[in-house]
Amino acid sequence: MIYFDNAATTKPCAEAIAAMTDALTERWANPSSVHAAGNTANALLTEARRTVLKSLGIRRETEGRILFTGSGTEADNLALLGTVCAKNRPVRGDNRGRILITEGEHAAIENTAARLEADGFEICRIPTTGGELDFDYIEAHAQGVILISVMLVNNETGALYDVKRAFDTVRRFSPDAVTHTDAVQGFMKIRFTPASLGADLVSISGHKIGGPKGIGALYVSEPIVRAKKLIPTVTGGGQEGGYRSGTENVPGIAGFAAACRTSADSFADRCTAIASLRARLTEKLAEIPEIRMNIPKASADHILSVTMPGIRSETVLNDLSAKGICISAGSACSAHAAKKTSRALTAFGLSPEEADTTVRISLSHENTAEEIDALAAALADAAARLARKR
Repeated sequence: MIYFDNAATTKPCAEAIAAMTDALTERWANPSSVHAAGNTANALLTEARRTVLKSLGIRRETEGRILFTGSGTEADNLALLGTVCAKNRPVRGDNRGRILITEGEHAAIENTAARLEADGFEICRIPTTGGELDFDYIEAHAQGVILISVMLVNNETGALYDVKRAFDTVRRFSPDAVTHTDAVQGFMKIRFTPASLGADLVSISGHKIGGPKGIGALYVSEPIVRAKKLIPTVTGGGQEGGYRSGTENVPGIAGFAAACRTSADSFADRCTAIASLRARLTEKLAEIPEIRMNIPKASADHILSVTMPGIRSETVLNDLSAKGICISAGSACSAHAAKKTSRALTAFGLSPEEADTTVRISLSHENTAEEIDALAAALADAAARLARKR
């Protein structure tokens, strides 16, 4: 198998597997239990929290907190719903506040925002034509904003958004606005810190960086904690500082922390490897006339969007899968939903027809030049052969 669907999930690294095995076999007690075994599990939890904070460039725990969640999706939901509920605004009614998101957000943000929109909040969706934020739109809608959520890297186009400028623009007009970024696709791919982005809240996920599935985290800045601008959406026993109740997934957290440590230690080498692979792939695809690459002005190297006019994306996926090559047609999180044209791609500027003939290639530092060559050859063959059949 040749795997180019790393934006959907990554192969768990050996360090994460070892850490999870240790947590499952040696430190399996409930970390809330007040006995020796529970204390051992709690110590692992505490160390993991420090590791994840450090991977975000935070050296002092007084600067912010890590709240472990069940996924990046849950972290996004906590960021939006927890912020809105903290405003002490009734959930139903008119003029409950303005929220800014981008036009092509991940479903975890878009669907949560749509729910809030139905409940009376004003949702303003920032245009992202060509993979760039529309700052005229942001400035025109920056008054009365209670929350702005802008993803760092678009999960379908790879567009790298100027999150800092967006947050700074809104805060000029709405200084009390809470700022959130879904950094799931940017974490350990782009060098950043919450402070460098001006972000109060940052969502990340374990399985995008060589960790296990079923574990994510929300970074919360200390000023947000002190001002009580975030409240829990899952209540119960008060774990995670009262922000996310439920017995902690210690094995998942241990694996997540190990993946963070491993990724951070080899960050520069990984980025160099992926950039080299991308350059090789784009050079080869540029030679195929039936293929068009959708490349934003600023982008993360690990995601490449490719349109093959006249050939449905599912047809291309099935053709390559039969050859043992895995790519995708977009977000894996939407694969089982009712078939809809991708908002991310139409927001980028593609027509619905073009969006339905677009595939996503997402790279890993573990891919090889030979795999890139095999992928390019398979796409060239598919473009020539399938185009004749349409």
